[in-house]
Amino acid sequence: MSLHLQYLDLFFVVLMTTHYVEKLLVNKAANLSSIPSQAAYIWEAVKTNNLREVYRLIVTSSENIINTTYDEVFDVNLYHHVDEEDPQIGFHAVQKKQNDPVVCQKIKDSAKPENCLQGCSLLHLACHRGNPVMLELLLQFGADMNRCDYHGRTPLHHCIAKRNNQLAKFLLKRGARPSIKDGGGLSVLERVMEMGAITDEELFLLLAECKCYHTVPL
Repeated sequence: MSLHLQYLDLFFVVLMTTHYVEKLLVNKAANLSSIPSQAAYIWEAVKTNNLREVYRLIVTSSENIINTTYDEVFDVNLYHHVDEEDPQIGFHAVQKKQNDPVVCQKIKDSAKPENCLQGCSLLHLACHRGNPVMLELLLQFGADMNRCDYHGRTPLHHCIAKRNNQLAKFLLKRGARPSIKDGGGLSVLERVMEMGAITDEELFLLLAECKCYHTVPL
């Protein structure tokens, strides 16, 4: 077993053995703030890779905050608002076009996929921080690995957009579905191919195998 895997195992043994003790000792009524505050706290903890704080917030919260989204922490109601109907293609077509991450102005202006986090979950955010232990912690407590953001991107889409093949393979091995299409109508495999030749053979095989597995015959 590699040193990295041993570290992961040790980390989760410590977490799980202290889980129930902390549940008994923490006075929730005295420590819990409003749910929006809890969402803000855990978002910041994931953003700063603070494993201990993320764990503390999860086990002491009386609410399910594991799938907290960016929208619960920040005001994003107007950013992707469709102001006018394009007479050439119609309102619904304009709205659908805005869902495509490729045309998102925030992403285009910065060339960074994390610049638009509307609809993103903690797991999406963790993918950008690049810590596999954080991903494992969130998954252990029930984070939805196939949840889509405003642009239809799953955490796996975000890993691919960041060119973080290691995290992408980690999610695929944990059951992430690469067949989910984003707001532009493309799956993870199609997004990878858009970026050029796939040089990571293991990633290609995982994507191909998962695609076949999740394909339902007509």
